[in-house]
Amino acid sequence: MTALGGAKVQRRPGRHARVSPDIPGVDKSANATNTKQTLRMLEQMKRPDRPGPLSNNAGSSSSAAPQKGFDMSHPLSRRSAIQNIGIGLASVAAPTIWSGNSVAQDAYPGGKVVTLISPFGSSVDMFGRMVTEQLSKRLGGTFIVEQKLGAGGTIGTAYVSRQKPDGHTLAIVGSSSVSIAPHIYKNLPYRAQDLTYLAALMFGQSVLLVAPEKIKSLRELLELSKKRSLNFGSPGVGSGMHLGVERFTAAAGIANAVHVPFKSTEALTVALIAGDIDYYISVTSVSAALVKSGRLAALAVTGDSRSPDLPNVPTFTEIGLKDMDLPIFYGLVGPPGMPEEITARLVSTLQAIGEAPDFRAAVTRTGNVPAVMLGNAFKDFVLADMARQGALIKKLGIEPQ
Repeated sequence: MTALGGAKVQRRPGRHARVSPDIPGVDKSANATNTKQTLRMLEQMKRPDRPGPLSNNAGSSSSAAPQKGFDMSHPLSRRSAIQNIGIGLASVAAPTIWSGNSVAQDAYPGGKVVTLISPFGSSVDMFGRMVTEQLSKRLGGTFIVEQKLGAGGTIGTAYVSRQKPDGHTLAIVGSSSVSIAPHIYKNLPYRAQDLTYLAALMFGQSVLLVAPEKIKSLRELLELSKKRSLNFGSPGVGSGMHLGVERFTAAAGIANAVHVPFKSTEALTVALIAGDIDYYISVTSVSAALVKSGRLAALAVTGDSRSPDLPNVPTFTEIGLKDMDLPIFYGLVGPPGMPEEITARLVSTLQAIGEAPDFRAAVTRTGNVPAVMLGNAFKDFVLADMARQGALIKKLGIEPQ
């Protein structure tokens, strides 16, 4: 299923024109089928849920929270994240429950179950389980991780946005659900800027990938672009990977290239190895193993420093491309209008969790970067990313659905 449904791209000359080559895995319908299903689900999200212990209307504004900068210098582990991701996938069949020591009934969480909605899979779901385990130990009470997948995280985020703002229903958010979605969906059933931002504790890096048998360096890729039209891929129009590869194509000055959307990252990888496309951008936590095995070649990574998982791969800044800041972040939010005292308690606790050596090491083992960004600083970061992604989406001619 395409990450963000089936937003359409206007047909126009140049590298942004849509094509439908006879390549296995290509989404020839521009995700039209999935678009109708996703929009139907999002439309249903506008209607109030049936009465239930976690269903209520949310408030209207988010409260302030302490701010703190974040340190992206903590080294990544060279250990593969595959084993850890497998553990997370093996446990998604049922909610994970963490119960801590009992606390006073009048103190948050007050003896009530706290549900953290995980709208993403793999290492992000595992991240949620690590956070809830620590929240339980530090705050007491019972914390449950529950998956609500679909539409780039917007299904789960929309659900949380409608809940009672008492701190007992939270969500994991990323760029697709809060920075990109407002520009992709015309009637998104929540306003990303109105959510209560608590803390971002995990960040990632992106990597530019090619087939090693065909291209050995960025210079070879650029030379090839002068000889013929290039094809670059993504797992769906409007996805984070699509916007990232479009940003690279523009920054590198590749004028003659066409975007080919695929139905999945797996199909995208097969097409690259087969030579049906020339390059794409993915996250290092997913692609590092493929690079190390020699099946793919990495030309550059995002970030201020190289990835210890791929230490021989330069950053985009090192090779002279400075407009390649592609934020990949995962953090916790609550419904709009959470009380200041509950927000402050969660923010301070999440800060302690994010700074704990054991938690940082656990995040590193997933192939991501541990870092701490709190409250208003996290919200400001998201709003800036939202504006930047919106400008690119408008430039590409992607129409909201």
